[in-house]
Amino acid sequence: MTSQSLGAALQGEQVGDYRLINHIGGGHFGVVFEAENVNTGSRFAIKVLPPTSDTEASSDFDSEGLLLKKLSRCSSVVNWIETDVAIRQMAFQGGSFPIPIKFHALALASGSLEELVNDPATRNSMPWAERVSHWRGAIKGVHQMHLNQVAHRDLKASNCLLMVSGGQTELRLADLGRSKDFSQLPTLPPVAYLSGRGDLRFAPPEFLWLQGGSTGQDFRNADLYGLGSLLVELTTGHPMTALAIGSWQDARKDGEKDYLSGRQRDLGVLRPQFRRAIKELSEEVPPIIRHDTVSLLEQLCDPVPEQRQPRRALNKRFVSSGGLEWLLRRADILSRRLAVESRRPKHKGHKNRTAS
Repeated sequence: MTSQSLGAALQGEQVGDYRLINHIGGGHFGVVFEAENVNTGSRFAIKVLPPTSDTEASSDFDSEGLLLKKLSRCSSVVNWIETDVAIRQMAFQGGSFPIPIKFHALALASGSLEELVNDPATRNSMPWAERVSHWRGAIKGVHQMHLNQVAHRDLKASNCLLMVSGGQTELRLADLGRSKDFSQLPTLPPVAYLSGRGDLRFAPPEFLWLQGGSTGQDFRNADLYGLGSLLVELTTGHPMTALAIGSWQDARKDGEKDYLSGRQRDLGVLRPQFRRAIKELSEEVPPIIRHDTVSLLEQLCDPVPEQRQPRRALNKRFVSSGGLEWLLRRADILSRRLAVESRRPKHKGHKNRTAS
């Protein structure tokens, strides 16, 4: 059953205490509806697992519910209301059968960041202070997840929801089906973690070249790349991988050849093409924050995972408490510089002075 057919079949139906009003989208394993609580009249988002989903998708859906519950106190992760199963009579091949419908009830968002960055006109008209604010919201969400020993593993604009209330917009992370609680032991053999779980169009190089790992630090490093790639999306509308590597399919083929031959290439050789891509996109960044933005992107999107962490004095890697306080501070510096620049008087007709 496709997302569209399930959306049509369930629209107007009641699932648990929720009447499904509008089919508004779907992820890699869920179909999302705007719904109304029949008891209170409040609106929510209901994410439904298609009944025809395979075992892996069902497991991901269950895992997402557990992680949403674990992260329910996090202010920058989508609000989880409940996870439940409802029994619905559904028509199939001329008959009617009781079908269990798994669902998550979540806070209803006003939209996603993807809607702002995918359209060039909308993206180009977005003030840079707003872009940095959205990016900081994503950093805060990952920070909260990491403090709870959870990695997102699929960071991109479409998984960043925008919640508007009282004229204020907050960004919250969503779609945790591929997320990982790394306080738990790995549940799969090591080979299963080589290529990661997220959308490979946004994947860090270690996943494309089958060099991923199963430790908490491996997952944190991948999320750092995802945050860098999200800043690139806010700048250009495209993820970092697409700009620096091009075809992820070709990279994956090379990675498979390496794996079969027992070779593990040095991902550091990719650094020049990442830096070229960053230099090109930096022309879209305001001069007041260009240097810092380039520095951040070169760090967060370094093809060697360990190089994404910040440095202490004497060139030693910084070992954090698990959160991203250091990156939140860097985002705040960008915001302050943009604020100072916006307050500077603009002098019309000002002529550049030249040395005599």
